Amino acid sequence: MNATTSAIVQMTGPHTARVKRKGRAQPVWQVAIVAAADQKPMSTVYRCLSYGSAVLLSCSMAKDRRLHLHMAALPR
Repeated sequence: MNATTSAIVQMTGPHTARVKRKGRAQPVWQVAIVAAADQKPMSTVYRCLSYGSAVLLSCSMAKDRRLHLHMAALPR
């Protein structure tokens, strides 16, 4: 199985999470390796509390694993 064609690193968000700050829901960005065909996570889904940390994590994951990066996220 060729990893570069069957999987991608995907960053999405912001999502509303169960994490709360001062009584309000904290936005999170999700980063995961997903199957290219059906977009389902293949392993751990990481949740980042800032857009910047999600960008750093997703770029590092894509570079380390030599996968394409798909960013479907917006800064908040």
